[in-house]
Amino acid sequence: MVGGCAAGNKNTRAGGIVQQYQQGRLAGKANVYWFETPAGAVVVDVPLTVSDAKKLKDGMVKPYRIYITAAKPERFGSLATMKIPDVPAYTTPAVATEIQNHGNTRLGPYHRSEGTDVPGHVEPPVPAVEERTHDMVGEVEVDLIPLGPAESEASLALFLPKTGELIAGDVVAGGDHVDLTWGRSVVWQDRIAELKTLEPKLVYPGHGTPGGPELLDQTLEYLKFFHDTVAAKVKPGAPAKITPADMTEIKKTMTMRFQKLGRPELLDKSIPAEYAVQLAALPPAPPPEPTPGAPAPATTTTPPPTPAPAATVKSSPSPADDLLSAPPPDTKKKKKK
Repeated sequence: MVGGCAAGNKNTRAGGIVQQYQQGRLAGKANVYWFETPAGAVVVDVPLTVSDAKKLKDGMVKPYRIYITAAKPERFGSLATMKIPDVPAYTTPAVATEIQNHGNTRLGPYHRSEGTDVPGHVEPPVPAVEERTHDMVGEVEVDLIPLGPAESEASLALFLPKTGELIAGDVVAGGDHVDLTWGRSVVWQDRIAELKTLEPKLVYPGHGTPGGPELLDQTLEYLKFFHDTVAAKVKPGAPAKITPADMTEIKKTMTMRFQKLGRPELLDKSIPAEYAVQLAALPPAPPPEPTPGAPAPATTTTPPPTPAPAATVKSSPSPADDLLSAPPPDTKKKKKK
């Protein structure tokens, strides 16, 4: 599998048909996947940059269909280029809405630094995948699986039942630290549980190296350990923001426990976010116990409000009475000529 160059790339994992394109550092080395069908290539995510999109298209049979897994710039940035001339693109309603509402903001920094190589605006894909859907593309079976919150607020996974291949997007890590910028270490574990029920043979992560089902277990182990490590610092009365000392200690613990994982810089955002989420989830502190022998605090009884004077009822008919007794208006619509 060749990073940054798809031309002539026919390297697939044993027993699979999915191919990989790894983007450059600007896109966090995010993976793009595709597989060939009699109708053409089915592409899962597109590169951040237009230049990478052109390289990717040169290395495959013409794209037949595109699926976008998440509303992150490295997943949809070059969508307009990949759709040329008329390739349809699909995703879930939640992902499409997120791109519509936040796509320009997320593309902005890359557009300002890279110019036209990263568009400033991308029209979202068609929000067609509302629930788990079984599809056939030629002889290739594909299950489209919408997922709830994990790294992103919502995402889309693809599963190929015949070969047992799972394109999991950012829900699964492949040898990298996990991006917990939104502090979702608990709900993310539910997504892993959903994917494990598929019993995949091959797993393709959003970042890092593809592997077997052990990637699901490794991601789950990471999430649990990270949650518990941060939780040790989250107690009633803790400061609203994590202290530099606690931040350093947690980061050291995580890098020592997962020494072989790449992208440790993600911890700089993940730790304070997870801390804030866990702190907000603490139950409210109980009221202080009264001091023995101290008089009970006086209770103040608020008198009920004085009732307003009753309104005077007039016996004479009002215009409303006339409306109630009148025949209903003609509600039939006139035909347009």
